[in-house]
Amino acid sequence: MHRLKRERYGSILIQMLTILSPEHLSKTQKFRPELKTIEDVKEEVRTEMLHGVLFASDNVINAMAEFVQSPNHSSYFKAVAAMRKDLWGKKTKIEEDDLEIFGKD
Repeated sequence: MHRLKRERYGSILIQMLTILSPEHLSKTQKFRPELKTIEDVKEEVRTEMLHGVLFASDNVINAMAEFVQSPNHSSYFKAVAAMRKDLWGKKTKIEEDDLEIFGKD
């Protein structure tokens, strides 16, 4: 189960980053060629959220729902933190502001 979660979460995070930086769509398509447009990627993240009800924690589902409703770096970070806690049972000391690499919304 843990391996499945790691794989799914990793894939979801790549798709979420693609939504935030559409110029990287071609990189995502190397792994998921059926995702032709950003709208396809958005729909896939939404579908992953709905499938996640089977295995993801409530916090992950809530964070993904926030991202689907309002895709931005803040909602992305919340999803990452929730996934990290779900996978490893750890909180993070990394603050949203520490991730300046993503830029600001």
